[in-house]
Amino acid sequence: MEKFGAAIIGSGWVAGEYIRAFMTNPKTELRAICSRTEEGAKAKALEFGVTCDTYTDYEKMAARDDIHLVVVASPPHVHKDQAVAAVQAGKHLILEKPMAITLEDCRAIRDAVAEAGVKSVVSFVLRWNPLYEIIKSLIADKAIGDLFLGEVDYFHGVGPWYKLYAWNVKKDIGGSSLLAAGCHAMDGLRWFMGGEIAEVYQCATFGKGPDFKEYEYDPTTCTVCKFADGRIGKVTSCIECIQPYVFNINLVGTHGTIKNNLLFSKQKLAGQTSWAEIPTVLPDSGDVTHHPFSHEVDHLLGCIETDTESHCSVADAYITHEVCLAADLSGKEGKPVTLPLK
Repeated sequence: MEKFGAAIIGSGWVAGEYIRAFMTNPKTELRAICSRTEEGAKAKALEFGVTCDTYTDYEKMAARDDIHLVVVASPPHVHKDQAVAAVQAGKHLILEKPMAITLEDCRAIRDAVAEAGVKSVVSFVLRWNPLYEIIKSLIADKAIGDLFLGEVDYFHGVGPWYKLYAWNVKKDIGGSSLLAAGCHAMDGLRWFMGGEIAEVYQCATFGKGPDFKEYEYDPTTCTVCKFADGRIGKVTSCIECIQPYVFNINLVGTHGTIKNNLLFSKQKLAGQTSWAEIPTVLPDSGDVTHHPFSHEVDHLLGCIETDTESHCSVADAYITHEVCLAADLSGKEGKPVTLPLK
């Protein structure tokens, strides 16, 4: 194959980062953008100075033989139909988070990808953040021993100053605080801790500040996770906070602790008296331009070329979404919920 033909469904903020990724990757060529309106698709292409076809019919676009990879970067409530149509047309898939806002839709996407036999990545893009990669290597090297407690928290005020606010606040589109944003933190907890989450218990609240009053769901949640082996974790998701963006990582092990880019390790740094700081790029911004979408695209292309499954495939991301949905159910019912969901 001379080049992978790529197409994008959606013309919003994050679609621009995929355009950049495809423009800079010598193995890919952006061949189409699909949006609700022809004007929206053309405007996005013009914004980035790319020459490609534009569509309002994603099924017609997916039917093209010269398109091999489709990015679904539209609002989450329409992901299921678009993702299923793409993979049933034999296209490899990059799917923005959340993959969907109902368990039924998540399952439909998971099953369609499995049946089609295509490669997939769900955009938990922080898995390619340099700090994430450093933490994974430290854990693999037993720098802090065996993990028994993990905390990953997402604090990002998503208010009217963001274009997505208008639809993100709606329960039937944004879904919940965890699904809309905090799923990055839940995925981070799973990614670092490993193992199976067996039970969740969530508390939720709504500060109802003047900038966030239109939310149709509680924008602040705190979820305690119990792993099948007895370890515990906690995820806070707050999208109504008035503060700079904070993505907090705190991992406690039998020989030390990792706190963001700080390391305390009796195992590796004997005689250490204070935190050792690791200079690196942190996940410390909500701006999509800060995130490594190009590495995500490179990763999927590698999976396609080597016929291997991604660690961030639809099948794996389904598990993160199932935990998020179970947590939200717990918050609604006021009691623990066990996994997997029936």
